Amino acid sequence: MRTMQGIDTRRRLVRGLLVRLGAFTVAFALAVWGARAMFGDALSAVIADVTSVWVEVPEESVDLYRMLGYQEDSMADGYYRFRDLSDYRAVVSVIEGPVVWSAFTAGLVVISALWCARAAREVDELTWAVSEMGTGAVPELPAHLGAAHVELERLAERDRARERAAQAAEQRKNELVAYLAHDIKTPLTSIVGYLALLAEEPGLPEDTRARYAGTALAKARSLDAMMDEFFEITRYNLGAMPVERERVDAGLLVRQIADELYPQAQARGVSIEVDAPEGACAFIDPDKMARALANIVRNAVAFADRGSAVRCLLEQEGSMTRFVVSDRGKEISPAHLERIFERFFREDGARGARHGGAGLGLAIAREIIGAHGGTVAATSEGGVTTFTVEVPTGLA
Repeated sequence: MRTMQGIDTRRRLVRGLLVRLGAFTVAFALAVWGARAMFGDALSAVIADVTSVWVEVPEESVDLYRMLGYQEDSMADGYYRFRDLSDYRAVVSVIEGPVVWSAFTAGLVVISALWCARAAREVDELTWAVSEMGTGAVPELPAHLGAAHVELERLAERDRARERAAQAAEQRKNELVAYLAHDIKTPLTSIVGYLALLAEEPGLPEDTRARYAGTALAKARSLDAMMDEFFEITRYNLGAMPVERERVDAGLLVRQIADELYPQAQARGVSIEVDAPEGACAFIDPDKMARALANIVRNAVAFADRGSAVRCLLEQEGSMTRFVVSDRGKEISPAHLERIFERFFREDGARGARHGGAGLGLAIAREIIGAHGGTVAATSEGGVTTFTVEVPTGLA
């Protein structure tokens, strides 16, 4: 374990083992000392009596036995008594050496084994708790495993979050299929209907045939643009969006977008006004940023009042480049503003489905701007709706 809980657990186990080994060492030493004080003399006498015998020695041999280190006893029947304690000393040395140290070592081994068994029980409890997490809840653990219980709760919450995310992703996929089916069906039904009229009514007047064919073509182009949006958002969902920045004349970029959308604006009786200083440069991906800004300007053109102007303003302040797009039309409520950048959001009462499209343009714009490290926001007051895009200028 490399977490703080793992480090704390190791420290607690090592500290507990050392404390118990130390306590056992002190207790063992006191026990040996006490046994020697209470039973040492009696035990020594018993061992000596068992391992050696007294021999009677005449007076002329006493000095020799004394020199050899034999134990001397009181005289009996005019003889001195001596005994050889070499076997006694050998037995005592064994008891005080290997026997005592073996007992001490055995005690250390038993204590260590019992402590390891306790640690193994903790691992078993953790393993059991992890196995029970599959049921969605973490069982209670002993108090000394409180930190591990907290970590398991976090892991369980992450699993629940991943499950919720997977369910949300499944729901979004189902919504995508539903929206795709609905949005394709509507223009496709019109196309089929007009083409059927053209095929079944060969005697239609030429102007009617041209009108039906034009309507079918417009619906087909709308369907084609809708499919482009779906493919675009699907491509962005497959992974991180690649951004390839380069030094770009941001003012020229805005003017080019206005020129590209001029026919659409003219068809709706809307003008596009650009206020961008010359030489305003930014370090951005020109293709993707042009796509994002075009989606925002196209949205403004689609919902602006006839005879009004869509204003595109470029500003640079400090390390940020700001694009501001505003139009005058129907006001967007605060509730709809919070969702306007969501995929598939189209509100019939505001900037809604009657204008066509899959409701992905602003969502794609937000994806692109976010990939540049920027932000996009919308406000709507008094019928003036304003989109503000801010991205890092990115120039040293």
